[in-house]
Amino acid sequence: MEETASGDNCQNLCEKANEDVISELRDDILCYMLSFLPTKSAVATSILSTRWRNLWKSVTILDIYDDISGYHKNPFTYKERKMNFVNFMDRLFIHRNYPSILKFRLILALSYDFSCVNAWMSHLSRWISSSAIMGNVEELIFYINFPVRLPENLYCCEKLVTLKLHGHIRFDNLQSVCFPSLKALHLEHLRMLNNTAIEVLLSGSPALEELELEMEGRDSRRSVHVCSLSLKRLIIGFVCVFNVGIEEYANMGVQFYRQISGVKTLSLSNFNIRTLLGAAVSKFPCFGNLPTFRNLIHLEVRVSDDYVWILPEILQCSSNLEVFVLILDEDAYGWNWCAPHSVPQCLSSCLQVIEYKVFQGESGETEMLEYFLSNALVLKKMTITHPDDLETLEVDVLKRLSTCPKGSDACQIVLIPEHKRSFEVASMRRASFFSESFNY
Repeated sequence: MEETASGDNCQNLCEKANEDVISELRDDILCYMLSFLPTKSAVATSILSTRWRNLWKSVTILDIYDDISGYHKNPFTYKERKMNFVNFMDRLFIHRNYPSILKFRLILALSYDFSCVNAWMSHLSRWISSSAIMGNVEELIFYINFPVRLPENLYCCEKLVTLKLHGHIRFDNLQSVCFPSLKALHLEHLRMLNNTAIEVLLSGSPALEELELEMEGRDSRRSVHVCSLSLKRLIIGFVCVFNVGIEEYANMGVQFYRQISGVKTLSLSNFNIRTLLGAAVSKFPCFGNLPTFRNLIHLEVRVSDDYVWILPEILQCSSNLEVFVLILDEDAYGWNWCAPHSVPQCLSSCLQVIEYKVFQGESGETEMLEYFLSNALVLKKMTITHPDDLETLEVDVLKRLSTCPKGSDACQIVLIPEHKRSFEVASMRRASFFSESFNY
């Protein structure tokens, strides 16, 4: 009897293992799963079974990459692959069941037969117009590496939340835009972008919160005018090589900080801090003109051990700081902490949270953290991220921090292993992405 029962259980398990559980899910769940795939892969699932034949037509996210780059070297192969791609795109919009495209990402290859640019522009305008007109598109991402003007109706999408443009997109005839819901605008390596176009884009985006500008070559040396009452986050990236004296370079950096002195959140890297360091070491007059960031409440500094000593100067300029995140390069060894003669105002009046990553057990680290604990009078929490494989000495140092005198009785020290921190961050990102995608 036992052998029979065991045999039945094995048979049941085998039957369950062979069940097509995924195909039994509801259509909306399957479409949600397909939305994580490139569109070509999602369409390819139509051959799996009758159940899957038409599911791709209801996916609201289109992610398309044109992989015909380089085939123009062989005219016959290029022409064939180009026509296949064009036909695929046209059928994609014709056969869709669901009327609304909520996200459309289109990446066109880096190299083309530029004698066919006009034909490409015609196809491109048709596809983009379809995605914008057919529904309530919320996110558009275009990587286009041949000169093209986007269709006018693209610049009037009332529900568009995110717009990312990259490449040879032209704005020379841009007169007006209407993006009442736009919150994130990324303009990356746009060789045809100018201040007039930026002004038009910003004036038509009253809800814009994030602007990212990535410039290169000559564009990175010209002035950029940004005027927006709603903007909360500005990211400017540039690649530029030019000759300038060290004092002039330091003065340029200090002037830049003065122009952004009204920010609430600021992130500084080694590159940014090196400018201040040069001004301080050389005792340039501009170092005495550092602005006070009166609105700054959240500061993140990523620094190497060589530049740690300038931290008090930065904190001194942040009179209302509430959160200080310090990230030290992992290859920092054998450095010392030199306490400043005066305590920055924010330590004694408003700094509530300090995060330190990643603790290596160096004596300089311990002295620096003890300094913060002793002088931060209203500190509520110090979080220290440390490697998983702390040696005994490092564990003792962490215990020492837990028992050292504190300026704030309410201060809590939290030690977090690095792997746990990474897991928490990754989980948060996955949860955020899941939530955002599911809302589509």
